[in-house]
Amino acid sequence: MKINPIPANEVERLKELKKYSILDTLSEVEYDSITQLASYICDTPIALVSLIDEERQWFKSSVGIDVSETSRNISFCQYTIMGDDIFEVPNALENDLFAKNPLVTGNPNIRFYAGSPLRTKNGLNMGSLCVIDTKARVLTEQQKKALQLLSNQVVTLLDSRIKHFDFLESQKELQNFIDLSKDLVCIANVNGLFYKVNPAFTTVLGFSKEELEGVPFTNFVHVEDLPSTLNQVEKLSKGELTISFENRFRCKNGQYVTLSWNTSPDPATGNLYCIARNMTKEKAVEQKLIDSNNLLDESQNIAKIGSWKFDLITNDLIWSDGHYRIFELERQPSGQLFESYRSRIHKDDLELLNKTSEIALKTGKNFKIKYRIVLPDQSIKHILEIGQPFTNDNDEVIEIKGIVQDITEITIAEQKIILKSKEINDIRAALDESAIVSISDKKGMLTYVNDNFCSISQYTKEELIGKDQSTITGSLDKDILNTIIKGKVWKGEIKNSSKDGLSYWEKMTIVPFLGENNKPYQYVSISTDITDQKIAEESLNNALADLEKKNRELDEFAYVVSHDLKAPLRAINNLAEWIVEDMPSMPEEVSSNFDLLRGRVLRMENLINGVLEYSRIGRVAIEKETIDMTLMLDQIIDIMVPKLDFEVIIGQNFPTILSERILLEQVFSNLISNAVKYNNKPIGIIECYYESLPDFHQFTVKDNGPGIAEDYHNKVFKVFQTIVARDVKESTGVGLSIVKKIIEEKGGSIRIESKENEGCSFIFTVPK
Repeated sequence: MKINPIPANEVERLKELKKYSILDTLSEVEYDSITQLASYICDTPIALVSLIDEERQWFKSSVGIDVSETSRNISFCQYTIMGDDIFEVPNALENDLFAKNPLVTGNPNIRFYAGSPLRTKNGLNMGSLCVIDTKARVLTEQQKKALQLLSNQVVTLLDSRIKHFDFLESQKELQNFIDLSKDLVCIANVNGLFYKVNPAFTTVLGFSKEELEGVPFTNFVHVEDLPSTLNQVEKLSKGELTISFENRFRCKNGQYVTLSWNTSPDPATGNLYCIARNMTKEKAVEQKLIDSNNLLDESQNIAKIGSWKFDLITNDLIWSDGHYRIFELERQPSGQLFESYRSRIHKDDLELLNKTSEIALKTGKNFKIKYRIVLPDQSIKHILEIGQPFTNDNDEVIEIKGIVQDITEITIAEQKIILKSKEINDIRAALDESAIVSISDKKGMLTYVNDNFCSISQYTKEELIGKDQSTITGSLDKDILNTIIKGKVWKGEIKNSSKDGLSYWEKMTIVPFLGENNKPYQYVSISTDITDQKIAEESLNNALADLEKKNRELDEFAYVVSHDLKAPLRAINNLAEWIVEDMPSMPEEVSSNFDLLRGRVLRMENLINGVLEYSRIGRVAIEKETIDMTLMLDQIIDIMVPKLDFEVIIGQNFPTILSERILLEQVFSNLISNAVKYNNKPIGIIECYYESLPDFHQFTVKDNGPGIAEDYHNKVFKVFQTIVARDVKESTGVGLSIVKKIIEEKGGSIRIESKENEGCSFIFTVPK
């Protein structure tokens, strides 16, 4: 039994082979050049770069055969990798190892083989560079030497592949480091443009790489920081190796972040290599600390608090700045201050203040008092004053300290609360008069119902209070329960049953009241009786269904009528044509009259079609579709505008919109057709323009024709109205009325800008 050779270092050899990551890769010109050269030097029709893995030999490059691999157990190269020198088989038919090999007995009919092992610097054979012939032969020493040199070149290529992979891996690691960095890393070129940015740029600024790379970095710098930023960059041009500075950068959402930059230039290219750290949070913390200090300084002012001290031994009265602000007094000496202070006290409160002060001086107890002061403009402030007496060793009061607070807003708010309470009670009374009101606890048990609830349900309060409403007047569906249990307001219509079994409808709002745990503790239901309204809606729906039926019948009637009207017209037209054909030599005046007759018949048929089209506008739903307006206009113009006598100008900014194609085609077809039909110039000019308005698309169709006198600007949109006599220009007078009706049905408008003999512009809008 034949045993296939396995190198002693097979495990290490296969591990080394996998490092190259070359198996099953595409062909490469460097390897193909070597096999071609080996085939040429050794004068063989076949040359291969063969790599041996566990089960196969795979050809990285081949000359003379089409297969990409063979099984390892029939390969010649498996013997080549067993040694260090060239393995040569002069005649395979005479060799016991290969005489019965299918590669010898069959295609490609190998007779001669010579292979040089692909030996790495670690002494491991990856495969071979081999040459094959279909006839027996031997290589010369020069050919063997060349084959060895070429196999060494293959190994060099393999080693360079690993080095390339190592370089790519290091580049990848560096790129990963940059990509994963939370700092903003970029390269700016000599023109001041972002050349490369890392993902942190898109994370912090919100712009994509495409929106940043190739754009001047100055576009993003806050306008107030731009001069200092340019000044810093200028330092680099003067030889400084590194600069550090801060500026504000604009984000895509319009906000700014504060960035701290470290920047160095590349002496060779002049590119700037920059790293920035987002300091927005740090700046915010810093500003917060500043604000906290300011807040502490201003807290008394914000709280409208002032402090005071009165020395009973020296009779000195001292006020803080806040005290002066509250009483709106200028700073003054102690003796004068006491009199000014007393003059501000409301006369009705002065006696109470005096008594409170006397008690504090006698007892040494703290006091609290509310009083009013009257300012020079007669406005009133409400003051809360708290005082604390201080005594000596003999329990004699020698000093009083205290604070005052302007509680005007609090007092007014309390007064408003009292008024609001009364207002709430009045509202409740009003609701009881006009609405159906009930209150349920968190379990759905009724705790309150008003008289209207009892009246519509026909239950007494005794029959309702403490009961589950859903078991009395009708159950609440799961959607309602799921909504209100989550603490959300539910609004809608609900059908209930009264005590006598009759149904009634309510338009209801259920408001959950939430407790401290943010869960409902009760539900307030306010509703109105809409039974009559629901009955009316049902009647209206029936009427609408009947109307729809009538419209269908009207359409059918219109079709029948138009068919019956057009049938005799066609007969008249055919008869006139037959008479003309049968009497080719009739007088010119008679022939002209027949032409006039056929024209009137055609006008009548167009008029019938126009009236039908006008009647259908707004009654037939048309599905919207995406319309390339430029393409649609090109198609209409191609059909309707003569190429020799007209010049057409279409604006460059026509959009793609979502609308009813057939309606817009009718509008533009009518307007362009009229511009052609009524033009009286040797070369007609038709211009189409577009303008985007906030909520509308605006289109303009302009011509250089005879224009329309101002008196006719409104008349031309009426059915059957024409400016030019029908004997001069054939017209039904329906086209512009169709245009106006289509546009107005869509919610747009149309107007004319024209003077007689100065051309005409039709300007119309359709909603976006």
